[in-house]
Amino acid sequence: MIKKVWFINFLKENVLFILPTIILSFILITDFLTQNGQQFSELANSFLHFKLYFLHPIGGVGQDPIFYHNKIYWGEGLFPAITLIPFIGLFNIFHLFFYQGFLQWILVIITLIVIKKICQKIGFSNKDSLFLSIIFLLGTVYIGVASVSSSWFFAQVITTLLVFLALSEFLDKKRWWLLGILSSLLFITRATAAGIIVFLFLEIITEKKITLKLKPILQLLLPFSGAILIIGLYNFFRFNSPFNGGYTYQDISTISAASRSIGLFSIKHIPFNLYHALFGAPIINTSSNLPWQAAYPFIKNNPYGLSIFITSPFFLYIFYQKRSSFQSKTIKNLIITTLIIALAVFSYYGVGIYQYGYRYSLDFLPELFLIFLLLYKQRNKNLTFGFKVLASVSIVLNFYLLLTFL
Repeated sequence: MIKKVWFINFLKENVLFILPTIILSFILITDFLTQNGQQFSELANSFLHFKLYFLHPIGGVGQDPIFYHNKIYWGEGLFPAITLIPFIGLFNIFHLFFYQGFLQWILVIITLIVIKKICQKIGFSNKDSLFLSIIFLLGTVYIGVASVSSSWFFAQVITTLLVFLALSEFLDKKRWWLLGILSSLLFITRATAAGIIVFLFLEIITEKKITLKLKPILQLLLPFSGAILIIGLYNFFRFNSPFNGGYTYQDISTISAASRSIGLFSIKHIPFNLYHALFGAPIINTSSNLPWQAAYPFIKNNPYGLSIFITSPFFLYIFYQKRSSFQSKTIKNLIITTLIIALAVFSYYGVGIYQYGYRYSLDFLPELFLIFLLLYKQRNKNLTFGFKVLASVSIVLNFYLLLTFL
């Protein structure tokens, strides 16, 4: 009888963590199963051979190769490949291939730990902090990039971790030289996500003590300037110009090429991207015999993107706050930064097709999540029961739709 009571109490205390743990375990396992899209592993191997191009073909349309002077290059940032160099080198000794998924699951776990630490710094309890970190992992579009370790998603897992590391450092010790390094690593991973430097810069210049501004500004901007120089040299040695990232030589679909011809970044791309980021809905799955009738799985993922308010409905909380809740200097600077990054993301020619949710939103989602945490903590000491129910339903729905994507 005592054991039965203990078991029931255990379930009551941990029911919110049992299902998410099962889902997270499933996602981490799928990382190991991803064998396609291993461009960063291939590029790391090229770096070990002192080459900037791929030593082996990576495929055509769909794999985003850049063909230039009879060589194949990669257009994404180079830092993810750099992180893989030690592992690729070790596995090369034994003539084995190191898949990105072997590292990605570790990065996902580290991201969970960093988010939990951020929540604790804001004032949430240990248990609530763990639940909030799980919410970001499974209750946002992050669940999609965490579950597949192909290169495009691998880069976004690294990006998300770097942004949260920067936010954690800002809330803790504010070592500006370290924040400068983290921002520079973001720039050579996903340049749009490096927009977090706007937030950090605003935090410095809005400080009341004017005499203390020059040193942190230099500590922040010098590493970032170094990153810009590195990318310039990387482009020059590949395509003979520091301003040429090779995108014009990229082998992409006819539709994507038509969109890119308008401009790599253009305000003309904003309406389509904005629609899918804010209003994109799941696709109704119909019967092949009776197309007017729904069939299992009834609704499925939309590869053009799902609204962040479908994947993460708790973000709506931000829009229901009184104007007085936004008086904090940090919240204001976060909002400005989020809008700037979002504008850059929405003006990009690609929508991030073949994805779960609107994955490019991850470039600004950590900042938006921090805004949510700060606003929520102003009005609530602990997570409410209603919020926990909403978040749990969101996690289940995300997993359900994710299965239609995998």
